[in-house]
Amino acid sequence: MGAGILLLIVGIVVAKLPGMVWFFAVGWLFKDAEPSDSAIKFYRYIGIFLFIIGVISIIDSL
Repeated sequence: MGAGILLLIVGIVVAKLPGMVWFFAVGWLFKDAEPSDSAIKFYRYIGIFLFIIGVISIIDSL
């Protein structure tokens, strides 16, 4: 259940703040770089996926 809660929290953060996640993942490597629209969408979809996996994991552990 702990892993499910962790995935749920990480999924929410990634879905709500994809630009920040992009910066911490690859943005810090480049000077004055901005994430593309497709990168923002990609990270948002990853966040939604992690959220869904977290919910499934929590439900499965009950």
